[in-house]
Amino acid sequence: MAALALAFGVGAPLLAPGAGDVARAQPRQGGTLLLEETFTQATAPDFTGVGSACLTGAPEVDALPGPGDHPLGGCTEGIGPEPPNDAAPHGYLRLTDSSPDQSGAVLYNHALPATEGLDVTFDQWQYGTTTGNVAPADGISFFLVDGDTQLTRPGAFGGSLGYAQKLPDDDPTAEFIPGVDNGYLGVGLDVLGNYFGDWEHRGNGCPPDQRSPAGTTFHVPAPGPNMVTLRGPGNGIEGYCFLTATTSNFSPNGPWPSTLPGQLQGPTTEVSDDPVQAEQDLEPSRRRVHVVITPAPDPQVTVSIDFNDGNGSQQVLQTAAPTPVPSTYKFGFAGSTGLFTDTHLIRNVAVRTERPLPRLNLVKQAREPLPGDIAAGTQVPYDFVVTNAGGTTIDDLTVDDPKVGPVSCPVSSLAPGETVTCTATYTVTPADVAAGTIDNTATANGTSNGNPVASPPSSESVPIQRTPGIEVEKHVETPGPYAVGQTVTYRYTVRNTGGTELTDIAVRDDRVTGITCEATTLAPAGSPGDSTTCTGTYTLTEADGTAGSVTNTATATGTSNGGTVTSPETYQTIQVGQPHLTLRKKVVSSGPFTVGSEVRYAYTVTNTGSTELHDVHVADNRVATVTCEATTLAPGASTTCTGTYRITRADVSVCRDTGPRGGGGDGTVTCRITNVARAGATDPQGNEIASDRATATIKVKVKSDGKPKPKPKPDCDKQGGKGDKGDKGGCRKPGHHRDA
Repeated sequence: MAALALAFGVGAPLLAPGAGDVARAQPRQGGTLLLEETFTQATAPDFTGVGSACLTGAPEVDALPGPGDHPLGGCTEGIGPEPPNDAAPHGYLRLTDSSPDQSGAVLYNHALPATEGLDVTFDQWQYGTTTGNVAPADGISFFLVDGDTQLTRPGAFGGSLGYAQKLPDDDPTAEFIPGVDNGYLGVGLDVLGNYFGDWEHRGNGCPPDQRSPAGTTFHVPAPGPNMVTLRGPGNGIEGYCFLTATTSNFSPNGPWPSTLPGQLQGPTTEVSDDPVQAEQDLEPSRRRVHVVITPAPDPQVTVSIDFNDGNGSQQVLQTAAPTPVPSTYKFGFAGSTGLFTDTHLIRNVAVRTERPLPRLNLVKQAREPLPGDIAAGTQVPYDFVVTNAGGTTIDDLTVDDPKVGPVSCPVSSLAPGETVTCTATYTVTPADVAAGTIDNTATANGTSNGNPVASPPSSESVPIQRTPGIEVEKHVETPGPYAVGQTVTYRYTVRNTGGTELTDIAVRDDRVTGITCEATTLAPAGSPGDSTTCTGTYTLTEADGTAGSVTNTATATGTSNGGTVTSPETYQTIQVGQPHLTLRKKVVSSGPFTVGSEVRYAYTVTNTGSTELHDVHVADNRVATVTCEATTLAPGASTTCTGTYRITRADVSVCRDTGPRGGGGDGTVTCRITNVARAGATDPQGNEIASDRATATIKVKVKSDGKPKPKPKPDCDKQGGKGDKGDKGGCRKPGHHRDA
């Protein structure tokens, strides 16, 4: 959930008898134990460490992991009067030692049911400052967050005690450090006293009646030392508002004295290296803290402290708790040092419900953060927090949620006091959007000693903001393939995806014209009449054919409450084919050919375009009839056509003598006869197309006409000079002359 609203302001009553009085805390009976962790051993696997947090029960390490989260491990030697390391089962959770500028936290990132309230006790130690009597260090916080949040980090340290936000040193050029995610309540055991004040923008965004009496001014010394201060819900850099504190003065004029009947900081100055003796040395500084939050609808928060002075646990603060109360909690502890130091230790954490849980308890909740805009198709994650509050193991554990569907649990058996989180995801329907909420109910079931066990039902209602919404889907009605000049019909399905009625429905397409819609008013999503169909046409152009495709973009618009609602764009691309034919022609008869010979031709026609072709045929300037095996060709397909031609005298009457001396020596000459063919077809739109020309040539021998061409006269000059002509018109050699 978002940061929770507050139902009270500064100055709410602290104690039932009256401000400043001390009441003895009443023992609480009957709550269900949810968690116990002593932190005395070498491990605490259910907790995550942050920063300097470590376990003195684990073996000593040379260096801590540093900033960020990590499994809890061993501590360094430490500065100040520290409990010894490797001391299990006499260890402690050490948030910080007594060196400056340390910050540590532990986080319990497992949801615990909040429906029956919460009862938390723990021991805390703040002692051993190394900065003399100037001032001790910051303090310890115990904080709760909404259990549907992933608790992976604390808030800002220093005066914010790992819970609230902070603008370091109030420097306007600095970057805000956010508070813990989805914080619900921060209990500050504030030894130094800055958690009480709103300096460094603690409580940023809070109204005036939820601000600290000390205001936003920097105070030296801190405005609220040795004080328990409560801060309320917050998230990010807003909220974490001041609720109340253990002071007798809520006016803006200080000082603000604490009403605590004892000191949060303990007196220990020396700690033995022996683990058992160290416990005795630290005992005077132990303070047992008890925090109780009662269940809704009128939740109260009470803080009691045993100051280890012989007076037992004393109620120091009581006030109205923030509302609404979360369905589940997660929690953490944090502490830090700065210029001033203290050692901060935690032990003996016990978490119970304030009232008993049912034998098998279930809390269902939508997991944060939810999607920003919930609409039809949005997936909403759910957590189902199941607790075995009985004294026997529950087997065959299942969670049944008819609306959400299958629920996954990490285990099938729950030991007494064990809590587990099961998960599921739900897809929002148009009916949910129309209703404005997602309402569903779940139950947990199992068996114990063979007997069935069922939880009370747990319901959750997730609001869906009834915002307007519209979407459009585009389809091509005309089947392909597509070619230039073709008219294509488009169909548009427009849907109302929001929770309001839409009017003036229209579709705009950057290519399609004349779009008309069957309905121009759409009911809210999930209702009858929440969609309509629109149609329009487009004629493919030569440019589309050249490009090989055409893409057009459409949007749908409508009007809701006087404003225009526009859908996301939808795109549609179709391939536009160019029709094309190729023709190959060859002679399949064997020669020699003479007048009267029959010549057979074969034609291969191929559809090399991207559209289907019909009426495929071949025309030849000599062959009268060409027959094709197929007259319809798909893109890439071929067919074979055949035809014959008989050589006539007319074909050879005009042929040219191709022999070198007018004949072949046998009284014949060779003629060439060439014929030309084209293939033709029609595209899907009835347009006629034709292939390029294809030719074939044959050679025909015919008898000579008996008039050979005269032989050429010799060129005597080319034979060595002029001489007398001799026999047969030849040239005599020079110097050989006939007698006179």
